[in-house]
Amino acid sequence: MAVNGKPAGGVRLEAHWRLVSWSLLDKGLPLVFGIAFVLLVVRTLPPEEFGMQALAAAMVLTASQLLRSLFLVPTIKFVAETPSPGRIAATGTLLYVAASGLAALGLAAFPGGWSRLFDKPGLAAVLLPSACLLGAGSARDAALAVLEGRRALRRLFVLDAIYYVIAIGLLAWWRASPMPRTAVAIQWMQAGAAAVGSLLALAATRDVLAARPSRAEGGRLVRFGGFAFGSGLGETLRQQADVLLAGRLLDASGVAAYGTAKLFFRGFNQLAQSIVQILMPLVSRLQAAQRTDDLRVLYEKSVCFLALALVPICAVLWLFTEPLLRLFVGERGADSVPVLRWLVVSALALPGASVGSPFLLGMGRVRTLFVITWSGLLVWFLGALVGLHHHGAAGGAAAVCVAAMFGLAARTWVLQRALGFRLRDVAGRWRDAREAIRRRLDQGLMRRRTRG
Repeated sequence: MAVNGKPAGGVRLEAHWRLVSWSLLDKGLPLVFGIAFVLLVVRTLPPEEFGMQALAAAMVLTASQLLRSLFLVPTIKFVAETPSPGRIAATGTLLYVAASGLAALGLAAFPGGWSRLFDKPGLAAVLLPSACLLGAGSARDAALAVLEGRRALRRLFVLDAIYYVIAIGLLAWWRASPMPRTAVAIQWMQAGAAAVGSLLALAATRDVLAARPSRAEGGRLVRFGGFAFGSGLGETLRQQADVLLAGRLLDASGVAAYGTAKLFFRGFNQLAQSIVQILMPLVSRLQAAQRTDDLRVLYEKSVCFLALALVPICAVLWLFTEPLLRLFVGERGADSVPVLRWLVVSALALPGASVGSPFLLGMGRVRTLFVITWSGLLVWFLGALVGLHHHGAAGGAAAVCVAAMFGLAARTWVLQRALGFRLRDVAGRWRDAREAIRRRLDQGLMRRRTRG
């Protein structure tokens, strides 16, 4: 059956291999930074100081991800759909940077209130550099979102690589210097790197961002962002609220144990973001062209390919959690072992959940995603209240796992009704994965023979 003059099933995920490769490389950079952070910071900071740093970092990430849902997610979508995206890109950047500045002011202006909210007096001193980190990095976030919408992922990777090299260099300098071993110093180092990264990103996107912002485009962004914000708020809270709630209910050492496990789990979150980065613009285009059959094929391949890669990784990580933590953080990682194991089990939901979210967004099913996200958040919250109280950090991670499985089931059910796929067809796409790998190997052999 042909759809709009194109054969059904005409979308081949492997045809987008170059974009997928650059996206995975880019999202692998935070994982490299996380390993460096563990070696340079976690092993050096006292547990109480690291607990404060982890809590402040969760607050910054929560604010930036919420504002990303409101302004940058619609910017990415409309930049991807617009042949001349200058005005929409400039408007989205201006709105995001201004909103980030206001959020940073809210953090810096009320340090006593925030520290009382979390019952952590030591948090107050960490909030000023954390606010500077949020504000200084906002222009970089917006510029990279524009590149993401234009699918200029190679340039995005280069900019991210430079930023992380600068950040790791500053942390290494801190580690080698006699500077205070405090969370405040760590946040100032990261704020400095974010400021340099923003200047470089703005310079790299000046051709697009030089356009004049438009009030009409701003209204368009806010209207779509209002719907995306609801689901984005739930998704952000799902990713960060566990650390925030742990920060309120656990002592500083318990927060440190949970934060350590979350650092190692960060790679899975980056993988989910990479999937959104690739799929949402593509799904938006297919939906606009009403190519439903191609959407179904794309969904089946995406879920199957990701599951084939992820399940073995999760199995290895679960089996070797204890030696992995001992290798990187020494004996202080013992309390993080059950936490990380629960988080690894929750990652088994990623193939369906992280593919399902960009499909629902790209297909315009924002309200459905809103309901699913907030229902999952309620499941997590009820489980976390019980789990953290009775089982500490491990109980909180178990609640994350239960909520992740709920989100997987809900997204799969909705998309099955919309696209008409069968789970048997999804599983059968392993043959396409095998064929794609064989084709890539044959191409590599052919190139070597040609060079020889």
